[in-house]
Amino acid sequence: TMLFSANFEAHAKRLNDPAAGVDDLLQLMVQVRDSIEIVHTNEYPSFIRIFFGTFANLLLQRTKPKATEKPEAKLRTVLLEVINRLPQNEVLRPYVHKLLQVVFQVLRTDTEENALTCLHIIFDAHKNFRPELSQEVQPFLQFVIECYKNFAGTLKALEEGPPAPGAGAAPAPAAGSYHS
Repeated sequence: TMLFSANFEAHAKRLNDPAAGVDDLLQLMVQVRDSIEIVHTNEYPSFIRIFFGTFANLLLQRTKPKATEKPEAKLRTVLLEVINRLPQNEVLRPYVHKLLQVVFQVLRTDTEENALTCLHIIFDAHKNFRPELSQEVQPFLQFVIECYKNFAGTLKALEEGPPAPGAGAAPAPAAGSYHS
């Protein structure tokens, strides 16, 4: 099913429905992703106004990072693919600070694949909205410093591999996670 401006609100309402299952949400987001070319039309302002809060809610409240191929993990990946494909132009400008807050949180906690998508979104935002994002630079640089500080521990954990089942060790963060 293609997404048209006439059904943006109905689609967003379904994405916000607390009774909707993860499989239903994934199907709805795949429809959004498959119709993403609509953001290159004069419908983009309506699209971003109607869907931006829904996307943020799905990433920050409704789903949790997973290091598996479960539908919830796929949903998060599709959400970030959609966000990554949004044109970074004047239509997005009023949303860019909130966008960075969302992707920074995902960057810190999600899988490597999703973190890389977040980095792409962050770099594009800084390239396109540099003057008004000057206060966002320091948190990003702090994140990079944390990554480097944790690099030796992460490398050691990767070399050692996961603990043996039943070894009594506390579970390690998900492989590929940038969570510090």
